[in-house]
Amino acid sequence: MHGKDSNIINEIDLNQTSQTNTSSEENETNTENIENETVTPAIQPNATEEEINSDYVGTEEQATTNNEQTEEERVIELVKGAYGTEQGVTFNIVNKDGNIYHVSVNDANTTAVLAWYNVDISTNTVTQQ
Repeated sequence: MHGKDSNIINEIDLNQTSQTNTSSEENETNTENIENETVTPAIQPNATEEEINSDYVGTEEQATTNNEQTEEERVIELVKGAYGTEQGVTFNIVNKDGNIYHVSVNDANTTAVLAWYNVDISTNTVTQQ
């Protein structure tokens, strides 16, 4: 190393080492800040706190689900009325074809089919087959 002062080289090395140490300290500080941060989920506009904190079902989905359940329950009630008794039998919706539900009345013990009914849910008409 001719013509260069060895002290200058050491100063450069010390500065580089110092910068490296500073960067490491900053990284540690940044890592600590990230670890301590609380992540806030994205909030939907106009959502209530209850909707955010629950297994929220949208109103359209909820309405569809409730209508299907209500419709099926209504079909069973219509068949119960037409059959005349609920003693020792079960009612099963077997198929749906448009507005027509096909319902079987089964013996509760043997599961044998005792009667078949078609229910037109749009007119609330029950016909035995």
